Amino acid sequence: MEDIRTQVTKHAKERLKERCGLNDKSSERMAKIAYEKGLRHGDLTGNLKKWVDKQYFYNRRANQIRLYGDKAYIFHNQNLITVIQIPHNLVKEVVRISKKGNEI
Repeated sequence: MEDIRTQVTKHAKERLKERCGLNDKSSERMAKIAYEKGLRHGDLTGNLKKWVDKQYFYNRRANQIRLYGDKAYIFHNQNLITVIQIPHNLVKEVVRISKKGNEI
């Protein structure tokens, strides 16, 4: 696997600290994991896909969104620009799709 260079903006570091309790070094590591292993738009269906579509319209700079755990990591190219909580009613769907992908 190629070594993806993710960058974390100051805003994203603040959000990771606030919403995940991560320091700067952990933020860099988490961004890379989310970028590489997170669910992509093409993996999603139904209400979860609709919710992510809405995030693209709301975050106009976003050109990649990865869902990992219970958070959505919003990227512009390989730059993490912010992290938001996935709505509680959709987290089970993320877990279901993640497990399905790991079985392959």
